[in-house]
Amino acid sequence: MSRALPSIPVRPPTKTEQVHGWLREAILTHALAPGTYLNIDELARRHGVSAIPVREAVARLATERLAVIRPHFGAEVAPLDDHSVHDVFALLEGLETASAARVAALANAEDLAELETLLGQLDRAAGGEDPAVWGRVNTAFHLRLAGIARLPLVQDELRIAFDHWERIRRHFFRTAAGPRVDEAQQEHRAMVEAVRRGTAGTLERILRRHNRTARDTYLRALTTPARPA
Repeated sequence: MSRALPSIPVRPPTKTEQVHGWLREAILTHALAPGTYLNIDELARRHGVSAIPVREAVARLATERLAVIRPHFGAEVAPLDDHSVHDVFALLEGLETASAARVAALANAEDLAELETLLGQLDRAAGGEDPAVWGRVNTAFHLRLAGIARLPLVQDELRIAFDHWERIRRHFFRTAAGPRVDEAQQEHRAMVEAVRRGTAGTLERILRRHNRTARDTYLRALTTPARPA
């Protein structure tokens, strides 16, 4: 008779981890807008901690490029500009297209079924009133697609890239998922069909076009006023 493995106790998060989580979520959701000054003492008072875990959390956010530490000034939420847009979409395109061949080669019936389920969720979210829902499902679709390649390091980097993408999306399209949702959905369906057929070249081309068209849409948004929250 096999013996049950001992349970591993779950370590509670440290104060630094807690503060990092709070600040990260606030930055990604624009509760802390781009360019907001991060007053260490004020944040410490607000969260009931000393200044040390706040400084450590801000330093960690800086390594994630969600905050900027400026000498003789302090820290602020990282700005969003044309460089940010180019940066995020270059990373998304590189990671997704690099995985395409393995995705096409390794996909099975279960993978396709899950992608189809996510497509249905995206269709429903596209007609909904909460753009954040579409953003979450879109991220889940792309992560599930890339996950077929079974490349955990790529998957981790892709999650980070989509966090930055979500911050950009929320900044420019606060009351809608974006102006090209219908076109994006057509491309998502084409991706699934390429996976079904096992055509790596087609999948790579669709992913490249998908990312570059989205990038250009966000760059155009830089020249128009942000929609009201």
